[in-house]
Amino acid sequence: MSTSTVFQPKPSKPPRTLFLTLELSLALYTAAWLFILMFHVACGVYLICAAMTYWYLTKGVMPFYVSMWSLTGIQNYRLYGTMFGIVGGMHALQVLNILIMSIRARCLTLRSEGPTMIQSLVSKKLAPTRMVTQNSNQPNVHVRLAGPFALIWNNLFSRTGIFGVESEHFSTVFAVREVLEASSQTYQAYRASNLMPRAGMNALMVGLLVMNCWSTAGIQFFFRTSPALERVVTLTYDALLSFGMMIVVPLIIFIPYVEEFNFEYSIFKNSDSLYDPVSAATLVLENRLIFASSIFDFATKLIPQLSIFLSLVTVCELLSRSNVKVVPGTSMQSVAVKPKASSTDTENPAVVDKPAATSQNSSHFASLRAIRKWKHVVTIVLFVIWGTIILFLHGLAAQRAKHYEVVGCRAVTRPRLIV
Repeated sequence: MSTSTVFQPKPSKPPRTLFLTLELSLALYTAAWLFILMFHVACGVYLICAAMTYWYLTKGVMPFYVSMWSLTGIQNYRLYGTMFGIVGGMHALQVLNILIMSIRARCLTLRSEGPTMIQSLVSKKLAPTRMVTQNSNQPNVHVRLAGPFALIWNNLFSRTGIFGVESEHFSTVFAVREVLEASSQTYQAYRASNLMPRAGMNALMVGLLVMNCWSTAGIQFFFRTSPALERVVTLTYDALLSFGMMIVVPLIIFIPYVEEFNFEYSIFKNSDSLYDPVSAATLVLENRLIFASSIFDFATKLIPQLSIFLSLVTVCELLSRSNVKVVPGTSMQSVAVKPKASSTDTENPAVVDKPAATSQNSSHFASLRAIRKWKHVVTIVLFVIWGTIILFLHGLAAQRAKHYEVVGCRAVTRPRLIV
C-alpha cells in the first residue's frame, strides 16, 4: 500500500519534566518574592534577638531578675538561645540562597533547577572525599552520587522525597506536622490562660488557634481540586497564623519591658514598679509565659518556628513565573504515515495482555485514591472538632471567670481554657 505524507511541527527542544507548580504573572510573582524574602528576614531577626536575649539574661545581675519568674533560674537558657539562633541562621541562609539564585538567573526567582546552596553545602561537607567519575552526558550527577549523606538528603528533602512538595506522602506528612503545631499552640494558649491577666490577649491567642484549626480544614476542602493552589494557600496561611501567635503576641507583651529597662545600669528606669504588687505580679506572670520554663515548654515554642521555615521553603518550591511569549511558527517536517496494521498484527500476545494490565493498574490507582480521600476526610474532621472544642472551653471558662471575678482586685488572672 502506498504511504501518504503529512506535516507536523518539529520540536525545537526536548520536553521538560512537568512539576507541580502554581504559575503566577510577573507582578504577582514579584510580590510573592518580596513577601517571602521579608517574611524570612522578620523571622530571622526575631529568632536571633530571642537568642541574644536568652544569653544576655545569663550575664551579670540579670539572673536576679530571671529568678523572679523562673523556678529553675537560668538553667538551659544558653541551650534555648543556641537553638533559636540556629533556626534564625536557617532563615538567614535561605535569604542568601534566594538572593544568590536571583543574581545568577538575572531575574527574581525562588527556586533553582539545579542544586541549591544548602544541597551543595551538604554534598561538600558530608560526602566522601573520593571523587566520582561523571559522564558529560548526565548533568547534575554529582548531586546523586556525592555520597550516602547527600543521597539521604535528596530522598528526604527533594521535590519527590518524603518531605518534598511532590511526595506521595505529602498529605500524611503535612497532617502530622499540623497536629504537632496545633498541639504546641494549644499548650501555649493554655499557659497564656493561666499566666496572662489581659483578657484581650487571651482572646487573641485562642482566636488564632481556632482559625488555624478551621482554616486548615476549610482550605483543604475548598481547594481540593487544585493541589498546587491548595498547598500554597494552606502553607502561607499556616505560616501567617503561627507568626502572629508565636512572634507578634510575645513582642506586644515584651517590648514595653524593654523600653522601661536601662541596659547601661541593668535596672528598670522606674524602680518603684518592682515594689508595686500589681506591676510585680504582672511582670512575673507575663515573663514566665514568654520565656521557656522547661524543655517541653521550649519544644512547644520551637516547633511552630520550624513549621514557619518549612512552610516558606515549600511555598518557594511550588511557585513559578509564567513565561508567555509570542514566538514564530515552528519549522515543519514531512513524516511518512504508515497504513494501518493488518488483522494478524492484533493477535500479538503483548497487545492482548494490555487490557488486563490496564485494568489492574486502574484498580490499584482507585484503591490509592480511596485511601487518600479517607485520610483527607479524617484530617478535615479532626481539625474542625479540635477548633470547636477549644472555642467551647474558652467561652465556658470566660463565662465562669466573669461570674467569679472579685470586685476590687486589680491583678486578677483570667483563665480561658480551664473549666
